[in-house]
Formats: sequence, C-alpha cells, structure tokens
Amino acid sequence: MHRLLGIDAGKSVVRAALIRTTYRRVFVEALGEAAVTDAVSEAEAIRAAVGLHRPDAAAIALSGEKSFYRRLDLPAAAQKEVENVLGFELEATVPFEMEDAVFDHRLLKRPPGAETLPVFAAVARADDVRERIAVVKEALGFEPERVSLGAVALANLEAVMPELTAPSPAGAGAPIALLDLDYLTSEIVIVAGGEPVFARTLSRGTAGLPGTAPALARELRQTLAAWRNLGGEPLAGMYLVGGGATAQGAEAFLSTQLGLTILPLPTPRIEGLTPEQAAALPRFAKALGLALGLTPKTKGFNLRKGALEAERSYPFLREKIPILAGLGTVIALSFGFSIVAEMRTLDAERELLAASLATASHDVLGEETSDPQKARELLEQGPGAADEDPMPRVDAFDVMVQLSKAVPKEITHDVLELDVNRGHVTLQGVVPSVSDAQIIADHMKEHRCFRDVKIGRTSQFTEGKHKYVLELDLKCEEKKKKKTGAADAAESASAGAPEKPEGSR
Repeated sequence: MHRLLGIDAGKSVVRAALIRTTYRRVFVEALGEAAVTDAVSEAEAIRAAVGLHRPDAAAIALSGEKSFYRRLDLPAAAQKEVENVLGFELEATVPFEMEDAVFDHRLLKRPPGAETLPVFAAVARADDVRERIAVVKEALGFEPERVSLGAVALANLEAVMPELTAPSPAGAGAPIALLDLDYLTSEIVIVAGGEPVFARTLSRGTAGLPGTAPALARELRQTLAAWRNLGGEPLAGMYLVGGGATAQGAEAFLSTQLGLTILPLPTPRIEGLTPEQAAALPRFAKALGLALGLTPKTKGFNLRKGALEAERSYPFLREKIPILAGLGTVIALSFGFSIVAEMRTLDAERELLAASLATASHDVLGEETSDPQKARELLEQGPGAADEDPMPRVDAFDVMVQLSKAVPKEITHDVLELDVNRGHVTLQGVVPSVSDAQIIADHMKEHRCFRDVKIGRTSQFTEGKHKYVLELDLKCEEKKKKKTGAADAAESASAGAPEKPEGSR
C-alpha cells in the first residue's frame, strides 16, 4: 500500500491530491487547495493544501511556460542509443546549452513500414527543476520523487478513466485532447492510444473572460493546426479540466469555436470517492494525474535525471520495514539451513577422502593411514621418493617462457595457438619471414627438455606475414639413481682389479 501525493502548483492556486494505492485499487484520501495570494509564499501555499498528511512519495509539475516539447524523427538504427543521440538533436532546438538542461522522452508507436523512430521529448533548464524540488522540500521537509512537465501528467488519468482512450465506439483509436484551463494560463495535451503525443502551453486562461474568449479560442485553433501539420489525426473530442472547467458557457463556446465535441469527464474508477470529491475532481485532475504518475505504469515525463535523480524517502522505507524484516528472517533461516547442509556434505566428503587416502597409502607406501600428515611423511621417507617426482618437470608455462626468450626483440611475433598434449607441443605463430621462424626454432632447441624441435610447415598469412607450425616433444633427461653401497663396492673392485693379459685363463 502506497500513499502518493500529487501537487499542482499553479501561479494562483495550489491543488493537492493524496491517493492510496493497493493491488489494482485506488482510493482518494484527501483533496486540498490553497490560494497562492493568501499565503506568504508558494511553499506556505503547498503546506496549506497538503495539510497534516504525510505521503510516501510526492510529485510536482514544472510550469509549461518553462518547458519545451519536441517531436523528433530519429533513424530507426538509433533506437538503442536514443539517450545519447537525443541530446544532440535537442541542442539545436532549445535556446540554452544542453549542459544546463535535463530532458526525458517517450518512444511513440512507429507506423508500419516507417524507417524513422518517432520520439516525443521534453526539456527544461536544470535550475528550474531544482527550484521545484527546493520548494517542495521547504514546504514538506522532503524532496519530490518526480518532476513532471505541464499537462502531460493528465495522460496518467487513463489508469482510472479507461474511457479517455476510446470515448465512443465510433471514435475508438482516435486521439483526444485534455485542456487544463487555469486562471492565467492553459495547457493542452493530446493523447493517442493512451500515450501523450503532443503538448503545448497557452498564454491565456480564464482571466479576463468573457472579453478574452476570442483570443483564447484563437490560440487553441493555432495549437490544433500545429497538431494537424505534424500529421496528427482528427480529434475524437476534448475534455475540460482545471479551475476553468466549470466556467459557465465554456463547453458551448469551445465546441463552437473549435468544431470539437466537449466531452464530460468519465467517472473515475476510484473507491471511496465522496460526492463532494467527485464534483471537485475536474479541478484536481492534474494533481490526481501527478499522483498516479508515481505508480509503476506512468505515462508522463520525469525530469529528475542524472544528478537530479531522486532517492527513496524514509516514510516509504518505514512502511516496508515489516516486509523487509520478514524477508530478512526468511533469508537468515535459509542461510542457516544451507550452512548445515553444506557442513554435512563436507563431513561426508571428508570421510570419503580419508578412506581413499588409507587405500592409496596401503597400496603405494605399504602402510595404511588416513592422516594426511603421516602420509606426507611416509611419502618423503619412501624409497626413491626424491627421484620419482610425480609433478611434470616441464609444462606449457615453461614453453611460453622459453618462447619469450627465443623471439628476438627485433622480430614481431604473434601466437595463434599453443597446444600441449601428452608431452607433444604444437605451436602456431605468425612472423615477418620464414627465416625468422627458423631463428626462433633454433633458440627453442637450447632448452634441455625440448626434443625434436622442428618447423612442420609454413604458409603465407597476410601481406608481409608468414604462418608457421613448430612441433617439439617435452622430454627431460632422467636423473641418475643413487647406487647402493654394495653396488658401489662392486664397481670399485671392478675398477681396481688388474687387467688380465690376452690369452690368460
């Protein structure tokens, strides 16, 4: 269960929506609003709107006036490197350096057969995002996990209002628009297939109505024309949200001026919603969308990227303490059982090795023992122990050491393959010339354990390079065995005896 807070901090009013989410269920715990003009500061207005509630996570939106939306078409081959490529593409379209900016993007559905990748991106100054983070921290004592942009967060309402993507059977699949009418500004987002695909901020709101209504209608018509110029499909309708959604005559006026059907906001699938909250929901639609953006299936943007990336708050972790404690206990018990099972396995293996040692010591050393130290002493004291060393006297490492010595410094030599099998070595290398290979072979013969060193074959590898195959056998001279006292005496007597003359008997 999570308690998520969405903060819609406008220029004139701050609205906050606190929701509680469980498995496929959403509850509204509180809706609050406070006028910025009645408060000492924006942080004070946020504190008044939230009240005494303490959420697990919070989200706030950056004003659309400080945001830049871009629709780009990237090469399809750049899909795996969108993060790296997008920064360069956006740099030429914004009036500031990308080093001072943060951006986020969404990959849009690619039309069948298209060779480009459509991208909907949003970018803003990093200082503006830090200001939004700082004002929430000042008001509530913790940082927001998400900083969205403009009205794009309204696309998250589809989680509790599935009808937003298909307002009618006739308009199924057609895009729809959500218009957030505030007092000083307005923001519009177009959603197609449940995904935000276009957004824009207007410089006019409900202030000055009805005198400013024609100017507001003109800006809306220009916005819809920009959408059509991008190849956008005709809209199935428009939803009104925000403080001006309930303005008298707004629906009829906009429907006439824009030639669009103004649709009533669908009933949200939110449990425990009181009649008062249901009536106020259009005003709190953006705050609700921001709160829903904190769920895993978010559809908006998040400018907390890179150095601005958010960390999990303590209240969130505090709620998870019982679950984490239970998981820790299960892990500890599993670890304990694993150790006991491993110890039993090691004991059984120890007994098996002790029995094998006893059998081997009886067969080889003539005395049965399961003590490794005793077996080592018997091995060292046994007859011929010093001469019968079981370890090989030369191995592949010795071959590589001798090869490094055999290659002169002025010769560039590459080893392609080295195979040591049953005392026979096959070396495949690359040298500038065949004579260089012969020089290396002559130097390899200097090792006392290398026998029958020869170059099997040579061939042209690349221009100025020759491949050669060197073969040799690993065979060291046997050490002379120590002679017994009787043998030494017999040899001495034989050497000291006078030589018999020829023909003597």
